[in-house]
Amino acid sequence: MKTTPPPYIAEEAARLKAAYKARKAEDRTLTQEKVAEACGWAGQSAVSQYITGKISLNLPALLSLSRVLRVAPESISPRLADALDTAANSSMSSPDLGKETHQNAMEIGPAGRLLPVIGYVQAVAFCEAHEEFSAEEVQEWVEAGGAAGPGSFILRIEGKSMEPVFSPGDKVVIDPAMPWASGDFVVARKPGDGAATLRQITVEGGERYLHATNSAWPDQVIKIDDTWRIYGRARRKIVDL
Repeated sequence: MKTTPPPYIAEEAARLKAAYKARKAEDRTLTQEKVAEACGWAGQSAVSQYITGKISLNLPALLSLSRVLRVAPESISPRLADALDTAANSSMSSPDLGKETHQNAMEIGPAGRLLPVIGYVQAVAFCEAHEEFSAEEVQEWVEAGGAAGPGSFILRIEGKSMEPVFSPGDKVVIDPAMPWASGDFVVARKPGDGAATLRQITVEGGERYLHATNSAWPDQVIKIDDTWRIYGRARRKIVDL
């Protein structure tokens, strides 16, 4: 199934490309490989696909690229910058959010929290049946690395459907309390499936689609309806040094 990409993808890609060229004019040694490394990504391919508009920008990528290229995020994507402001305002105005949510985090003081690292099958039990989820079954806990709302967890990427943005074994912070927008990465589950999955979500003409970023992946685009569950939005990738 092929769909026409929303126009904002090409517009944001053009602005990103211009920002990259401007930064390269200041620093002739800059390459896409160096940008990817500074963003904490495995290779140059993700940078290339964002610049050419082959994949849509999401907020974590926008913030990383803006930092490396030394530009304001809103100069590249006003769409995502607005989403960031909305999320921040929502967080400040909703102090009681998540009081009934599963307390999944281990407090480690002001430096942050430890979140459980779970797979695609465990994510279903964690998000839908907290009474059946046992912290004792978690083999790894990792620091959140920044802000993370109630009910957040770290998803361990499985399979190659999201390459080159995410590779098998990558750890991604998923925040159920953070609103998602078209172009973000979300964890979703089809009714009846025993496992969740990470995909990029877009909204076009009032319809929602999940995308695999691996161009060679079967069923690269899936149209979803209200029977699908969206468990949370990806906030950041945890990079082990």
